[in-house]
Parts: sequence; structure tokens; C-alpha cells
Amino acid sequence: MSTEEIVRACTAEVGGYVLATYRDKKTGVLNAANGVSALGALAGIFAQVQARAMLRFGVIPQTETTLVEISTKAGDHYYFGDAINACLLEGSENSPSFWNLSAGAANDPKIGDKIKPQEIARRAAKEVGSPDFGRPRIDTRYRVTEPPAEAVRKHGPWLLARFLELNLDPLLLMYVFGSVAQSFAQFAAGEIKDVQTDSPMQRTDIVRLYMESAIPSSKLDLRAVDMAIEWKA
Repeated sequence: MSTEEIVRACTAEVGGYVLATYRDKKTGVLNAANGVSALGALAGIFAQVQARAMLRFGVIPQTETTLVEISTKAGDHYYFGDAINACLLEGSENSPSFWNLSAGAANDPKIGDKIKPQEIARRAAKEVGSPDFGRPRIDTRYRVTEPPAEAVRKHGPWLLARFLELNLDPLLLMYVFGSVAQSFAQFAAGEIKDVQTDSPMQRTDIVRLYMESAIPSSKLDLRAVDMAIEWKA
């Protein structure tokens, strides 16, 4: 398959997987908030995967701030740095970040004034090692019952194996997840007739929840979530 065909296949795989996973098996009703949160969490952990690939392939240089490991007293490890930020928050025209792409789901040119990813990132850094780390801040009317880290552990290893099987270029991971984030928003918002949603979400809240779950999940230790597999250059 060509690169374009591989990206299309991976995008369809992720979108179909998340939709099927978060629909009730008996009623077919979509748990919108858990699905949005899980998609954001997966985008976050794969942002770190892409960041590590960028370093390994020499796309960005290794400096003191490119990828920084932080250890807690409990012995847990978390990762921060410019490489992850480039994939998750900043991006460029040639390599858009998850935020660049997922923000389009809001259909709001002023979404950047309403959601401040850098503020979410600063909060995540302060909460490392505490019970609040990774807990999405979202309107309580949306029922997020699955912690983002749990979604990563459940689904991340399987998706990683599928991407490797399909030979996806890891530098295109954010393009895949950003594209899915845009298309999944219409399901979470209750705009698709054939898919009933338990609690339709406002599109701004969808984007907010994507980022609330993605940013802390991008800091998780890949080894702790069974995702310490490296792509070959």
C-alpha cells in the first residue's frame, strides 16, 4: 500500500475501533464522553511515540529539553519536553499537532480563546504523582467514568500492534488521530442519525475533553502501559 492508503486504513481502524468499543453492545448507544476521553488519551500516548520516533530518525535534535524524564517518590516515571509538545500542542504546516487538527472539530475560529492547552499542560505538570493527575476537568453532565490512563492500557498496545502491522510511518500518528478526532466529533455531538448518543456533547466541550485526556496521557511511561516497542527507521 502507498503511504496515503496506509494512513486511510489506520484512520478507519482507529475510528471504527473507538466507536465500536464505546457503544453499548445491547442498545448500540454511544457513551460519548468516555469515547472522546479515550480517543484523546490514545492521541496523547501516541504523541510520545511519535516524538520518540522523531528523535530516533533525527527529525529533531536531542537537547536538554527535548525529552525529559521525571521520577516520583513512588518510583513512577513521566516524560515531558519539546518533542512531545511539538507533536501534541505546537506542530507546523508540514507536521500538524494533535491540537492543530482536533481543534477543527469545534467548528469555531475562536476555539483557541476558549481552550488553553498550555494551561492544561501546566496543570498536568503540577499534578504529577498526585491522585488528580490525568483526571479530566469537564462539565459534570458528561459522564467520564473511565480514567484516560485506563483507556491507554486497554487499547494502546493493540493499536500499536496494528500500526506496526500496517507499516504506518510513526511520523504520521498525529495526522491519524487528529483526523479521527474531527470525524468522531459528529458522533459524540449526536449528529449522526443512526448512532444514538447517551449525552450529546457540545463541540467545544469535545475538543476540551480531547486535550484534557491527551496532555497527561502523553506523559505516561510507555513501559508501564505495554507500549515500549520501537519502529525501525
